[in-house]
Amino acid sequence: MVSLGSPTQEENMRNLLFSLALAAVGCGTGNGEDTQADSVVPLEGMYTISSVLTDNACGDWGPTFQDSFDGFSVQVGFPDEETARFYWVSEQDCLRDGAQVACPAEEPVVLDDYAPDNDARIMYESSADFVWSSPSEASGQWTVRLSCAGEQCELVAGINGDSYPCDILLDWTLGLAD
Repeated sequence: MVSLGSPTQEENMRNLLFSLALAAVGCGTGNGEDTQADSVVPLEGMYTISSVLTDNACGDWGPTFQDSFDGFSVQVGFPDEETARFYWVSEQDCLRDGAQVACPAEEPVVLDDYAPDNDARIMYESSADFVWSSPSEASGQWTVRLSCAGEQCELVAGINGDSYPCDILLDWTLGLAD
């Protein structure tokens, strides 16, 4: 989705989360299991994300991630048989195995830096696993792991009412938009 003019606070948050997801996600392959979905050939196009928060051990962060992705659209391409390309804020290539696409986290990135008041930084990493059940629909799980780096993490966790590390699990369905 592209909007003209000044971005709203919701669009800024959505863009931040997508940028962080891209920075944290690397490329991988499926689990190698042979399934009937392997014969599905996914279609390129604009996909709408339906997101359901299924497990949230990260307090207020979970609904923030859920609200930022549910109903959002992403362009997906398949430049060759081994690649799925997601056009979020920038391009992200992941390896695919038939109808399966897996994008594990490569390394954590900073989500929130509480400096200069202290040295605690909330770190973010995500992974996604999808299987296309038909040429125009995929489902899977997106996992977000939050951790904290710095000597004052316990202080920040106590103030936020959270504990780190923690995980957020979202069930995603990608449907080809009309």
